[in-house]
Amino acid sequence: MPPLIFRKGLDLKHEVAATLAESYHSELVASIKEHDYRYQSGRLTIHLAREFGFCYGVDRAVDYAYQTRKRFPDRPVVLTGEIIHNPHVNDQLRAQGIRFLTDPGESLDALTPDDVVILPAFGVTIELLEQLDRRGCTMVDTTCGSVLNVWKNVKRYAADGFTSVIHGKYWHEETRATASQAWHGGNGHYLVVLNREEAGQACSYIRHGGDRTVFLETFQHATSPGFDPDRDLQRIGCANQTTMLSSESLEIGEMFREAINARYGSADLTGRFRAFDTICSATQDRQDAVAALLERQRLDLMIVIGGYNSSNTCNLARMCEPRLPTFHIAEPDGLVSALEIRHKPVGAREERLSTGWLPRGGPVTVGLTSGASTPDNLVGIVVRRLDDLANHA
Repeated sequence: MPPLIFRKGLDLKHEVAATLAESYHSELVASIKEHDYRYQSGRLTIHLAREFGFCYGVDRAVDYAYQTRKRFPDRPVVLTGEIIHNPHVNDQLRAQGIRFLTDPGESLDALTPDDVVILPAFGVTIELLEQLDRRGCTMVDTTCGSVLNVWKNVKRYAADGFTSVIHGKYWHEETRATASQAWHGGNGHYLVVLNREEAGQACSYIRHGGDRTVFLETFQHATSPGFDPDRDLQRIGCANQTTMLSSESLEIGEMFREAINARYGSADLTGRFRAFDTICSATQDRQDAVAALLERQRLDLMIVIGGYNSSNTCNLARMCEPRLPTFHIAEPDGLVSALEIRHKPVGAREERLSTGWLPRGGPVTVGLTSGASTPDNLVGIVVRRLDDLANHA
């Protein structure tokens, strides 16, 4: 018998709704939204971006995880990895007895048909799905619909003989899963480019050729098995990790279009280049809301809340950093005091402790947003903490 796979919930949405609201909702945030996304207290004014926090895909994934625990109270429930990139949410799931295969001491080899395995919002590779299938595990699939849309496009590219050029992070769970869809069974090839610089290297090779060995060393972790740049960059289709910076993805797509056009001419362009904008709508909405906030309000600083490994959160901070002092914090306790803040600077590898982040004396206006995997209750705690530090520290 094939394993049981739940892809549309477990019919327990109403049974877990109160628990989810208690764990992640914020009355304070709801009130701020009703007051034009503005909070004022003493010398402090906070402006919330008009789109922030949990997106539909994240909300659905967390909902399914709670439903799974409710549906299978006496069976082991396991996540293949973080369900979303937010430490608070993942710790809440661990507290319910849900195990993570990425935690110390856990192993895929130990899974049995008695285990219920939750697939995260990012999706999983085809190889991992096949391993779980062979082990007979019951699976609950929370893969986001926006991710499935990217998979549909890269599979179409492969079927038509196009190499998928994926704008993303080759180490990210979503990009690994998308790459496996492009490659599956050796039916297609892929190249992952992180940024404009890497895209520029690939485009230069398309235009002028180059040293094949150097190219393969440069992209050794970001290409499909057996990738040959002389063969596999002749026909390309662009896609992206859904949480990348939209403007950068569009620019990278144009770079590849121009390179193909320069090498093969406009007559061959439609037969050698394809592109689909696969940035998810929630990611785009949050980026647009931050851009609007920066244009609309005079701000002294920006606080961005979300996991340090959350791509969409990091990109919100990237948008703000050139404009004003920006602090990406993972949790409310990153606001250590009115003098110190624990945050991850844009482009830095590690968290650091900085001083002098909050202006002393006189009015202070703070912009605030959060990534798509950050629940409203954490935003509410940050608002309270900012109020306390600005007015009572």
